[in-house]
Amino acid sequence: MKLRASKLWFSLLLLVSFSALASGPGKLADILISESGVMELLAKRGIEGIPAQKVSSYVKNSLISLSFADRVPTKRELIEIIGGLGGSESDMAMRKQLQVLLEKPADKMSKEDVVTSINHLIYLANRYGTRGSTVLACAECVSDALKKNGFKFTLEVLEDKASKQILNDVLPRKPKDLQNYISARMRSLDLGDYSRVSKDVVAPEEERALGLFVALADKNSPASKIQRDFIDSILEVSKDSSGKVKLLSEDNPHKLWKLFDKDMDPELMKEWTDLLREVSEEGKDQASKKDAFFSVLQKRAGDDPVKLEQVNMLKSKGCYFR
Repeated sequence: MKLRASKLWFSLLLLVSFSALASGPGKLADILISESGVMELLAKRGIEGIPAQKVSSYVKNSLISLSFADRVPTKRELIEIIGGLGGSESDMAMRKQLQVLLEKPADKMSKEDVVTSINHLIYLANRYGTRGSTVLACAECVSDALKKNGFKFTLEVLEDKASKQILNDVLPRKPKDLQNYISARMRSLDLGDYSRVSKDVVAPEEERALGLFVALADKNSPASKIQRDFIDSILEVSKDSSGKVKLLSEDNPHKLWKLFDKDMDPELMKEWTDLLREVSEEGKDQASKKDAFFSVLQKRAGDDPVKLEQVNMLKSKGCYFR
């Protein structure tokens, strides 16, 4: 009888223990590998609806990109992957901060810590991830709601055939190798000297988007005719007063090459191409094409208050011109 009683209490003890574990708060790493967990984590910090859905998808894309398999890693795998990342001093400082945050109880974390951890995760996935067809973009240019909540980056999976081929099969994954690739490609295309470009012109997290652009600009790339026309229009905007193309110039600091960091249908590419050709013509005698860019947009907006407001917002965000 005593044996039965002891077994009964032992089984009840196990049940209580497992129940406590199941209902207890998980660490951030546990939550991030669960889509529903991420949504709940965000909702409890006032981030809901479409912004939360977007962030959840960016987290998933980041996790899969960092994973060595085409799936979301387990908690243990995630901890090991993050811990094994190498790189620049600033990147490693970010990695160390993320490691600390991943081990924190999620229910004890502030909104700021949650947002910081997700920003770090997306950034590191873009820099060191193994999944090719993802590209980082600026959150502010994608969504005011994301920016308002403190998110800096997005990580989208591109579906465009040419872009996917380059991202998967051409661009190096290691940051240093990617920088060398960009330098070599820019030299061969006579687009300028990348070794002299400062981080103010191209931030580390933007290098993958730049690599995609210069790869597509190569005459042997899989870019379509519409994409090539679009690329040529960006290069036209990049010309200085002497007619020489300087893609990355302090005097004309545009980031129109980042337009390839998202999927775009042919019709929209044609509209952008027409717009940029007009900008090139209007600003042909100017070092910076910024004034010409917004002048053309304002002309096209006419007296439409909604379109004019969009132009003003675009100017204030600095998405394409600093």
